[in-house]
Amino acid sequence: MSDTPEGEIQTTVETEYVDVDGDGTVDAVRETTTHLVDVDGDGTVDIVQQTVTTVYDLTGDGEADLIESTTVTAVDVDGDGEFTEDEIEVEHVTLVSEEVIEEG
Repeated sequence: MSDTPEGEIQTTVETEYVDVDGDGTVDAVRETTTHLVDVDGDGTVDIVQQTVTTVYDLTGDGEADLIESTTVTAVDVDGDGEFTEDEIEVEHVTLVSEEVIEEG
């Protein structure tokens, strides 16, 4: 058996449906996923990762036309219980359908 304490991972997912123009049809869906990780089991979060993904139906055909995703990851490398600027990474991805590009 190891004396290393077991960590804990907490995950939450929130989904929001948005009717931008008020016509009763969903125009965008936003999902926020958050992971909190206590690697060493000491009760302090060592890693935070949050991803916000938004899918837009710009043409009203029920198909995704634009997808944006931003992931922020913070890792408490020095173990001081705080996240400094050099311990945070941001990744942003945007995907656009060919149909929107052609109409653009």
